[in-house]
Amino acid sequence: MSEQRKSLSRLPPLEEPPKDVLLAEIFAGIRARGATLWNIHRVSGHAPKLFAATARYVGALRDDVSLPPPLRELVILRTAQIADSLYEQSVHRSMARDAGVSAAKIAALTAWRDSPLFDERERTVLAYTDEAAKDGNVDDATFAALGRFYAPQEIIELTATVAWYTGNARFTKALRIAPEEDDAG
Repeated sequence: MSEQRKSLSRLPPLEEPPKDVLLAEIFAGIRARGATLWNIHRVSGHAPKLFAATARYVGALRDDVSLPPPLRELVILRTAQIADSLYEQSVHRSMARDAGVSAAKIAALTAWRDSPLFDERERTVLAYTDEAAKDGNVDDATFAALGRFYAPQEIIELTATVAWYTGNARFTKALRIAPEEDDAG
């Protein structure tokens, strides 16, 4: 294993397997679901109770929302682009593909306004995402357009997703969490 791979972040690597009982349970649960144990998990594991709480919240953003997974992944990827989060982009490009987003649409996301690949509903949510992820100041026209396509519950879900991944981008950048290596981005 290369030194680059061993260095997942500014923090020292966790012991594998983890000695902390809670962290060992969390990691076992991730593996039991057939999910990937990402670098962010290995870094966040330094604070097992906080990691457990944030994992529940992220699970709710993923599993307990009405937003279709392809739209959710577009929002996450666009938020990661605006926040310049290489880590989140490395994870969510493959997650977007797995959710059914085409490679062409993923590639066009940085210039979505000029791309014919996005429909009106997607364009509306991407305009909202751009403003919310940039500085949180969404203008009235953008918000009104969003309300034509999305119910209040969906708007809350979209906003919570943008807010979480904006904060997570700062978390991964501050700790210099290494992007995942296996993404064909």
